Amino acid sequence: MNNFQTILITIFIAGAVLAVLIFSGVINIGGNKSSSVSGNVVIWGTFNSDELSSVFQKVKENTKDAITVDYVQKDKDTYQTDLIEAFAKDKAPDLFIISPDMIIKNASFIYKIPYESLSEKSFKDTYIDGADIYLSSSGIIGLPIIVDPMIMYYNKNMFSNEGLVSVPVYWEDLFTISDKLTKKENNGNIKESMIALGEFDNINNAKNILATLLLQTGNDIIKRTESGYTSILLDNTLSLSDRPIDSVMSFFTEFSNSSLPAYSWNKTLPNSFDFFIEDKLAIYLGYASELFKIENENPNLSFDVANVPQAKGMNNKRTFGNIYAIVVSKKSSNISAAFTVAGLLSSGDVASDLSKALSLPPTTRSLLSSKPQESYLETFFNGAIISRSWLDPELSGSDLIFSEMINNINSNAMDVGNAAKKANSQLNLLINK
Repeated sequence: MNNFQTILITIFIAGAVLAVLIFSGVINIGGNKSSSVSGNVVIWGTFNSDELSSVFQKVKENTKDAITVDYVQKDKDTYQTDLIEAFAKDKAPDLFIISPDMIIKNASFIYKIPYESLSEKSFKDTYIDGADIYLSSSGIIGLPIIVDPMIMYYNKNMFSNEGLVSVPVYWEDLFTISDKLTKKENNGNIKESMIALGEFDNINNAKNILATLLLQTGNDIIKRTESGYTSILLDNTLSLSDRPIDSVMSFFTEFSNSSLPAYSWNKTLPNSFDFFIEDKLAIYLGYASELFKIENENPNLSFDVANVPQAKGMNNKRTFGNIYAIVVSKKSSNISAAFTVAGLLSSGDVASDLSKALSLPPTTRSLLSSKPQESYLETFFNGAIISRSWLDPELSGSDLIFSEMINNINSNAMDVGNAAKKANSQLNLLINK
């Protein structure tokens, strides 16, 4: 989109925010009180505060110094606990940044934007398809601001040394290059691996690698219902020949089965990130946000990025993405200013600055239409466009469920069907916990 169209989107979001304020009674357009929006807004999130300082300065400038922002960087491991405690003690922030795995747990803390103020159609026209996860039956949960898509990092030397000039486009392509990229010692131990799949505990991002495979085959894992949420892990929405969970788990665990040709990983190997850094893993499935960590850990590593492989035969491309949104606290002491800041961060120049500050793609279609020329970023933007997420009810709890499912299959304690059935039941218990 051109600059004029981008400006129109910004004006549209600002108008929607104003509508929210009028609808909620915060601004009384017929009264004698001033309708000006001003004050200080406190935002909580886990993004680096140093990287965001210039963005919040832009917010101040855009509001002609009427609004200032205090951003509090929280520790990822204690963020949810901190939020619960803050709301219990009436010390909650005005705004807080969430990812989809925080939607269920924080539902009671969030002021939803009514569709009378910002329609579902307008939301969908403004943001990427994956942002629909923030749409509920009773309103908009939050305004999307940034995407951290899962992508494929690959070791250029390991590929070129074997005469491989391209990376896998489809998952099944892995079977044709496994024998070239997985190197074994005489005793059968793996010394170099094509890809880390098949286990859980020593594979970074294992759960959302599985989520990527499921999302690519039409399974959203958790869905909203009239009464809440339920697991659909066993569903076959697209009426495929095999249930997605069965085909995904069979495919995934094939890479840790030493009796099969695709064998490339086992639980005795180091963490997959570390193995990639050590120049011994050809393909690492990780987030766009891991780029700088990889560069810092091994400046001499020759690597590049590409889109995550896709499921062959499927019409639509998908990858997992952490799609972050900014939400308004029900206990905000300055809800008008909070909505104004949320609107600014989710569109236009401020949203563009936020994307650049974090080196991650934005969520608006208008900003994503202009692909950057910088190395890696074009792939990140393409990944953002096809990103989807799922309503993970609780990070550590679902980690245990997926880990147990993998271990049950690998140890032959259960077949794929029974392991998946147990995981489905456990997810429902976790949702209702």
